[in-house]
Amino acid sequence: MNELLFFVVTFIDLGFVLLAWKLGKEWVYVTIIANIILVSTFAAKLIPIFGLVTNVCNTFYAAIFIATDILTEHHGKKVGYRSIWMGFIGLVLFILMGQFVLRFECVSDSEKVSNAMKILFSAVPRIAAASFIAYAIAQSLDVWLFDFLHKKTGQNHLWFRNNGSTFVSQLVDSLVFFSLAFVGTVSFGVLMKIIFTGYLVKLLVAVIDTPFIYLSYRVKGLEVPDIGFLWSKQNV
Repeated sequence: MNELLFFVVTFIDLGFVLLAWKLGKEWVYVTIIANIILVSTFAAKLIPIFGLVTNVCNTFYAAIFIATDILTEHHGKKVGYRSIWMGFIGLVLFILMGQFVLRFECVSDSEKVSNAMKILFSAVPRIAAASFIAYAIAQSLDVWLFDFLHKKTGQNHLWFRNNGSTFVSQLVDSLVFFSLAFVGTVSFGVLMKIIFTGYLVKLLVAVIDTPFIYLSYRVKGLEVPDIGFLWSKQNV
């Protein structure tokens, strides 16, 4: 069941990123902010998937990467970096206001809901800190590497710069995020499994999202780049 839900969530999230891109780059910023808030809210939930253990938010992380790759591909690294800071502002506002909300006294009729919120969001500051530190480092690396590969490969080899930049930056993201978010709360063995599985799941989503970055040309009525090969005439 988890595996089926994984693919459903992945295609829905990537579909929303593509729809947002069709509407304009400002809409893509919204998907980045929404996904980073989803990560901060639900990342503490660990799930079994493909026979391994990981957290539930790997798809949301991966959707952020495809969103920044689309922005960098079409508008350059300056816009890609701007999206990172927009995500930061959205995350800070969510965490700051959320902590104030938890401190309001509630009426007796909503006590169960209030207690549930306290349990749910008690780990959010730590998850949020881990999210942003990993997000800032990995996303900055992803934008820089994607732009670097773009300059080297030209208009073709889009699949290569999309997956190449994502594979490297997602490894950094997994190591930083899971270590900061879960060290001391789970055993070392479970932590290693979470990091390993999380990275594999993110790689799977990166492969799945490759057609979506090609479709980012199609939905705008632009000429789709040739797939190309690394040994073609293009410089690599």
